[in-house]
Amino acid sequence: MPTAPPLIIEAQDRASRDDQLEQATELLRARARDCGILITRHSFRTFTARLSRDVEFGFIQELDLL
Repeated sequence: MPTAPPLIIEAQDRASRDDQLEQATELLRARARDCGILITRHSFRTFTARLSRDVEFGFIQELDLL
């Protein structure tokens, strides 16, 4: 079962968004053992990144709630 809590990303601009998403995926990739990473966009500036058993190991899936 994934043990890392979701990471919340609050971006001020495109560059900071990209940097924060990259940092979040690197951190989660290091903790993933048998699951992938799910990135969810909640608004134009707010994202969450978390480990998910619904995503195959080694993959990153994006979910856009807009």
